[in-house]
Amino acid sequence: MECDCVSDRGGVVCDAGALELKATETGLAGRARRVLASRRWPFLLAALAIVVSLPTVRTGLMTDDYMHRAMLLGDAESARQLADMGLMPKGSGRLGPVLSDLFVAVEPNENLERFQAYGTLPWWTDDGYRVAFWRPLASLTHWLDYRLFPNSIGLMHLHNILWFAAVVFVAALLYRRLIDATWIAGLAGLLYLLNDDSYFPTMWLANRNLLISLVFGLVALILHDRWRTDHWKGGAVLAPLCFLACLLATEGGIAIFAYLFAYEAVLASGARARRFGALVPYVAVILAWRLVYSLQGYGASGGGYYVDPVRHPAAFLVAAVKRLPFLLGGQWTTSPPELHSFLPPAGGVLLWCLLALVVVLIPLGLWPLWRANRRMRFWLAGMYGAALPVCATVPMSRALLFVAVGAFGLIAECLGAWWRRADEVCRADRSHRLLRLLIVGLFVTHLPWAVVTRACAAKVTSKAQKRLSRTLAIGLYLRLLPDQDLVIVNAPNPASFAYDPFWAAHHGKALPAGIRTLAPGYGPVEIVRTGPRRLVIRSIAESLFDCQEGHRPDPVFFYRDLSDVRGTGRPFKAGARITLPRLVIDVLTVDDRGLPTEVAFEFEAVLEARTLRWLWWNWNRRHFVVFRPPPVGHGVCLPGPF
Repeated sequence: MECDCVSDRGGVVCDAGALELKATETGLAGRARRVLASRRWPFLLAALAIVVSLPTVRTGLMTDDYMHRAMLLGDAESARQLADMGLMPKGSGRLGPVLSDLFVAVEPNENLERFQAYGTLPWWTDDGYRVAFWRPLASLTHWLDYRLFPNSIGLMHLHNILWFAAVVFVAALLYRRLIDATWIAGLAGLLYLLNDDSYFPTMWLANRNLLISLVFGLVALILHDRWRTDHWKGGAVLAPLCFLACLLATEGGIAIFAYLFAYEAVLASGARARRFGALVPYVAVILAWRLVYSLQGYGASGGGYYVDPVRHPAAFLVAAVKRLPFLLGGQWTTSPPELHSFLPPAGGVLLWCLLALVVVLIPLGLWPLWRANRRMRFWLAGMYGAALPVCATVPMSRALLFVAVGAFGLIAECLGAWWRRADEVCRADRSHRLLRLLIVGLFVTHLPWAVVTRACAAKVTSKAQKRLSRTLAIGLYLRLLPDQDLVIVNAPNPASFAYDPFWAAHHGKALPAGIRTLAPGYGPVEIVRTGPRRLVIRSIAESLFDCQEGHRPDPVFFYRDLSDVRGTGRPFKAGARITLPRLVIDVLTVDDRGLPTEVAFEFEAVLEARTLRWLWWNWNRRHFVVFRPPPVGHGVCLPGPF
């Protein structure tokens, strides 16, 4: 009779109680265990992954997808229109430029000046602002989409779905390989499928890179285990190659190295030097990849949304301290990591403290289990280590898919120990009663509640996306002419204008001559007209770049993080002047941090000229409204979000 308990590699010995439990188990629970242990279970999970993701086929394009489409179409009319505005790189549509530039949003030496001149980046953007990623493997898949079915967005979404199904399938294989009790491995795969964090990256075409990276990263783990456990020499070559493919899909794939390190530190046997020597090929891959990456100018700088750990290690460490509790706490509790960006400062600090306690106390509560089980220690170490590179960007649920690999392996093992009535769970003292309560909480959170959240994922994500899209498609509110500048008085989400020309070109709408964002819409402002062509904007709350104080969660805090194109430590000086086509901007006053509090805008034309079209964001109605400049000598106040 085969025993469900973990093998010696896991560090737990099978006992007679577990054998008796298995021998007498009948009914629904027994059938469920047999299904979870079936060799067909990974295939069934992959099929279910396709089924639950089918609603994404109707999503259409979002944000970066419009930019990618323009570049991948190459010689289409919409792409030529954008190229005339200086918004498209040379060689669009050709394989070489696509592989190198598809995920290059902003590069100081290439397009930053053009973007500021046109207005897709606001006037306050840092001179060194860079968002440039090298993801040639993911870029290749998009290039193939546009060669095979350029006019079928639905098939492109189906392509994403197939990658997600591959992620679930390979994750299930990894769990089966590392967890000897196969029904527990099947449960871990089910938990991974039910994780609603995967819905958005499956829905968003531009986020396919994450799914591709996961597939190759998980395959690398399986091959590494075959090499180290079965002494299969092919794994010594193929595993590092798959890890390289993981990095070439997205730089976030470096999170897989946390699991490789944890494997050698916790699971592998033999001398320590030999175990860590097995990591040398992966370290070599990382160093070679990052050298090529940096020499080509890729990376992030100048803003706060992305923090490059190599270019700015000190800033990355600060960001990690701020972001880790939201990521790991979100994984344990299923609370959305996005709360980091939706809460006012006081609420964010309070939640940080609570989640930091969760991140520490849950592993301590599980101590009786993982101290005797090396495999649980592996899942825990890999999970916590994988969260560190994810801190390079603002906490988001979709970034947890690497972390979830270890989390669900560990949770499944805990549930398995509870089901088997292992000694570590069944003792009657207070600490073990708390352990049982903790396991019950993990069960409820990650099984029945996960079923509910997964079922609601399409509706919730669609609602959030519609709210965000209101800040993007400004062409919905005006019929613009090619010789007109669009002036946005207070933009709630200034980063959105990076996408709007691409959205307009895709939908066959005329592009404005330029976009002029005068101020962020994070708080109330006073607008005074001091001349026929001149406006002065003053912040009523703090600086123009600070969010208005509020006591409830609101998208404005997320928009502030999303649109951080200057970062910290780059102050303005009073008297600074920025010159754009047809507009001169003077920073009149700044606060003690160097953030503008009063700014003057001198237009080339009088403010009523037909060449200027005006909008302002109405926080009460949550959309743009036509703005009429006040008479000379008069002013108007625009309210903030609270």
